[in-house]
Amino acid sequence: MKMFGPKSLSFYLFYLSRIAAICSIILITYILGSLATGNFEIADKQFQIALPLLPETFIKGFYESNIIATITLAMLFFSVFFYLLSNILKTFKAEKLFTQKAIKQLNYFAILNLIIGPIIYFLIHFIMDKSNFNDVYNLLLSLLLGVFVLFIRAIFKKGYIVQHEQDLTI
Repeated sequence: MKMFGPKSLSFYLFYLSRIAAICSIILITYILGSLATGNFEIADKQFQIALPLLPETFIKGFYESNIIATITLAMLFFSVFFYLLSNILKTFKAEKLFTQKAIKQLNYFAILNLIIGPIIYFLIHFIMDKSNFNDVYNLLLSLLLGVFVLFIRAIFKKGYIVQHEQDLTI
């Protein structure tokens, strides 16, 4: 299977990541809507929200404002993460691979992982009043992914210049 272009791996991953972004937005909207309208039950100091199509499945969490804020921040981050990832994959499924649009999307994704990710990480720790950083690997993975994407962006920038020069000579 080819990696780039129509009917490629990037084509299928585009749809998968776009569906993940849409589903996470729908899920966080449903959770916040249920909490706002009182469409939940409380059992053992935890809220339980039944999923509409799966009656035996519940979304559970402690009914505290800091928990709800943390869930919201994390879900919003991953919604944006999957949306930006799908935009990158959308540029990969095009006929021309090295474009300004691809470079711009890679830049947005790098910013998300290098700046927004760490801000949300520390904000969640502040909201949850956590003094330990046992989950620092989440921060490190975000930073590592951001740096890797910056390398990919540099490669795409170089490829765009070479492709543009080749188009001008033909």
